Amino acid sequence: MIKSTRLCIPLLFCLLFFPAHIIHCQPASTADSLFMVLEQNPVNDQIYLQLDDLIGDLFYEDAELAMEIARKELTYARQARNIPAIGKSILNIGILFDMQGNYDSALANYNSALILAEQEELEQLQGDIYNNFSITHAVLGNMEESISSALKALAIFEKANDSARIAKIYNNLGARYSEMDYYKEALDYYQKAAEINKSLNDNKKLAFNYGNIGLLYYDQNQNEKALEFFKKSISLQDTVNDKYNTTIALHNLSLAYQRLSRLDTALKYEKRAYAIAEELNDELGKMSSLNGLAAIHQDMGKRKEALQFFLQSEALAIKLGARYYLINIYANIADLYAHQNNYQKAFIYNQKYSALRDSIMSTEKDKAVQKIKDFDNEKKQQEIQLLTKDAEIQKLNIRRQKIIRNSIAAVGVLIFVLATGLLHRYRYVRKTRNELTEKNKIINREKERSDELLLNILPAETAEELKTKGYSEAKHFDMVTVMFTDFKGFTFMAEKLSPQELVDEIDHCFKHFDQIISNYKIEKIKTIGDAYMCAGGLPLRNDTNPTDVVKAGLEIQNFMLDLKKHRKTENKPYFDLRIGIHTGPVVAGIVGTKKFQYDIWGDTVNIASRMESSGEAGKVNISQTTYEKVRDSFICEYRGKIDAKNKGAIDMYFVKSAVL
Repeated sequence: MIKSTRLCIPLLFCLLFFPAHIIHCQPASTADSLFMVLEQNPVNDQIYLQLDDLIGDLFYEDAELAMEIARKELTYARQARNIPAIGKSILNIGILFDMQGNYDSALANYNSALILAEQEELEQLQGDIYNNFSITHAVLGNMEESISSALKALAIFEKANDSARIAKIYNNLGARYSEMDYYKEALDYYQKAAEINKSLNDNKKLAFNYGNIGLLYYDQNQNEKALEFFKKSISLQDTVNDKYNTTIALHNLSLAYQRLSRLDTALKYEKRAYAIAEELNDELGKMSSLNGLAAIHQDMGKRKEALQFFLQSEALAIKLGARYYLINIYANIADLYAHQNNYQKAFIYNQKYSALRDSIMSTEKDKAVQKIKDFDNEKKQQEIQLLTKDAEIQKLNIRRQKIIRNSIAAVGVLIFVLATGLLHRYRYVRKTRNELTEKNKIINREKERSDELLLNILPAETAEELKTKGYSEAKHFDMVTVMFTDFKGFTFMAEKLSPQELVDEIDHCFKHFDQIISNYKIEKIKTIGDAYMCAGGLPLRNDTNPTDVVKAGLEIQNFMLDLKKHRKTENKPYFDLRIGIHTGPVVAGIVGTKKFQYDIWGDTVNIASRMESSGEAGKVNISQTTYEKVRDSFICEYRGKIDAKNKGAIDMYFVKSAVL
């Protein structure tokens, strides 16, 4: 039996931000007219809102024009120093990258917008960004991060009592529960969302809610019930003329008719869905319909055609990085190869299916569910605290009444006490003066310790800016060299050593890494488990950072090779190390308002990480960009073009040694 091809596509990103109340017959000329108004009055907030509406209308009609308008809007907003418009423009650009399947660029723009929104305390914008984070991470299979972001958005919108946005988060959480097979909880959230959208007379979102409810019944084999809600959904879609969501509704109808063995009808609806998705360049929609077409041909007994559709869907999912959708795709391809007696390929795809399923549906699922439990427990605790405060207020009122009654009697005693106090005041003041002097010394010592701790967490320039202004602005650096290291054989070492021995071994290595990069004035960014990340050329800009970081990388590898020889002589387990280096632009700044962390973002960071994962143990792997800047200082070995995840083929080099 073929696996379910249902893809639970989340609610449109643009629906959260753009009330489509303006119909643009000539979008380009409309945009030009709006920008002409900004030329005369660059601080006109109403014009920025109209531009946002226009971008929302263009998302699925002309994404290229939408991107052009969004970038031009960002330029005007920056010139006018209009902070809310800047944040919204960056978010728009991120959404457009997301719709293209360029998830790295989308997440980078979301991060930039979030930093700005947090600095300026723009809470509604923060909630919108967290909702988009949640949907993107769900597509990537990062279920814990998806749930965490959705709950952050929900907390913000509940505080603001924003019903429309709360409904979208309910729909989002319903989709996540559905993906984890918690159907009762998913139905509760979908119904809550539907009730709100019905009260708001929002047929567009209500149609999507009905489609999701239909999918829940479909997953539980209640096929007639599923078809009922799918028909409700497509009926509402016809009233709002939304092509994107129409493809989803058509795909859902196809699923229901396929389950009811009405294959010709199912094929007709799926072909219509694919045609619209192709017209809109909707990559997720095309992937969904390709799976549907494959399943229908499978049921028709046309396994060869079904396999071709699944392989096309697999290629599209890998291109998009859509890990969650690959689970069922791998299972279905394995099943078809098995029917063709091609057991070698069937085994390979079954292994891919098992590994990805365990990663997302076990580890990620457990973490995501715990996030929701923590959120619910926190809300209950807040309710208990409110009740406790009410009781405390009543007690305080009773106590105040007693104090008033007793205050008259206390006046006489108070006068006596004051007279006695005056007698001793001179002695007390002299004693207190000495104690204050000593306490000031203690305070100064503690301040010095606090400054030392802050400098251990943040660069000196950033720490000073934080103490002076109370915040630190994110900065753009044109040329930074980023290095990632990662231990090979970490799992083996973890099995051989006790937890304390394992931590001691990692600490021993990282302390040496810290000393080495300090010698080259390289900034340590963070460690994540057994991974180590640092960067040269920030916070103080310089032109030598590519050479400095490569020298440090070679020195770190030499230290690890010496340590390996020593461990071998003692017949002890040892680490091998991969190092990856890339040079390019980044954005750097502080994340959060508690437990400050100095961090960097941008495609440069992603490529540096790919350099590490594409390298070999005991070697320093660098990109073409870094090689061009250090070629005169080091002897390098060209590796050719190596495929890197989500980046395509990249020219890579192993650094052999420094030029003598």
